[in-house]
Amino acid sequence: MIKKIIQLFWYEKQNIHKNGQGIIKKIFIRINEYGFLEMKQQLEEDYAEIENDYIIKSRLNVKYSILKTRLFFLSIFLILNGYFMFIKSELYESKTALIVRDMGQPSAASSLGLSLLGMGNSSQLQDSMIVEEYLQSLDMYKQVDKKFSLTKHYESDAVDFVERLPKDATTEQILKMYNKHLIIFYDETAGILHISFLHVDPKKAQEILEFLVKRVDYQINEFNRKKAEKQLRFVENEYKKAKAKFDAASLAVQEYQNKHLILDPTAEATSKSTIIAELEAKLSQKKLEYATKKRYLNDGNFELISLKNQIKEIKKSIKNAKEKLTGNEKNRLNKVVFAYEQLKMQLEFATEVYKNALLQLETTKIEVAKNDKTLSIISKPDLPDGYTYPDKPRVFITILILTLLAYGIFTMLGSIIRDHKE
Repeated sequence: MIKKIIQLFWYEKQNIHKNGQGIIKKIFIRINEYGFLEMKQQLEEDYAEIENDYIIKSRLNVKYSILKTRLFFLSIFLILNGYFMFIKSELYESKTALIVRDMGQPSAASSLGLSLLGMGNSSQLQDSMIVEEYLQSLDMYKQVDKKFSLTKHYESDAVDFVERLPKDATTEQILKMYNKHLIIFYDETAGILHISFLHVDPKKAQEILEFLVKRVDYQINEFNRKKAEKQLRFVENEYKKAKAKFDAASLAVQEYQNKHLILDPTAEATSKSTIIAELEAKLSQKKLEYATKKRYLNDGNFELISLKNQIKEIKKSIKNAKEKLTGNEKNRLNKVVFAYEQLKMQLEFATEVYKNALLQLETTKIEVAKNDKTLSIISKPDLPDGYTYPDKPRVFITILILTLLAYGIFTMLGSIIRDHKE
């Protein structure tokens, strides 16, 4: 009936009854005089005039379709703007900016060079990504929820009915809502991590953000400590193994020395070689002396007999010394020296491994005790003095542009379809 009234209004306005009463006025008069049913019957009789004219009816139908389209898009525009302007919760944004620094780095020169190239520091980037993942994790949310009751807040009337979570919301829905209000951005060029939190209460937004920063400051060093403790356990095991090998090598050397009654077989071999050399030199001297005296003395002369006996004793001494040094005896000195050198090399190697393991152990203990990572807070969490979301002027303009764009596309498509039908 509304369609007929509107089309009769257009028909009378553009074509006939220009000097008569308008259709709207007629309707009110007929209702007052004859009632609604009689008015409806009279309306059907007036509309029959349009029904009989196909061209006029087609034009009015097109015009009515355009009106419906405009009203549809106008309704969407009004509903969306009404929601964002008057219903949607106004969220206050507390912001902070911080840098994750690695105090264990020996020099900042390389980091500065990378920053100038716009690349940032790889360790700093990794630490910042860890911070971001931790802040967005379920564990972090549980800690925040325990202190600030965020779940109850997201299910309360403080949040508008569109954003509000149901009472039986799942953990995934709650975590998604939390991460929607947590804004994290990492500036790779400057190496600065920007963190914001949204809440309907500005004070609460500031308190939650301060809590997040404190937890991050603690947790990032907790990660480092756990890593160092795991490394410490590994180093301690390696130290114990190295010490056991060192003790075994030391004991083997001591037992070998006690068994052969020699402190240093190498020095003993050197000493034996020196003695043999001296004996051989003395032997040469005695042989020369014996040959000289034999020219003018008889064979039975006492001096010749004495020299001959001395030469024989010296040869015997040299032979005995050489047999002890390189002979076929079981405990010959060269064999003892060779075995001793092997034990000595094993001891020296075990000593070096033990020294390195001990040094690594002490270094790791220091790493466990200190904080390698620290948060440098550039700007503390602020107390917002005005809401940030929604940005009503921007939202209004955006909805207006999108609505007009959609209306234009829809109208153009409708015109193409109608032209195609005609």
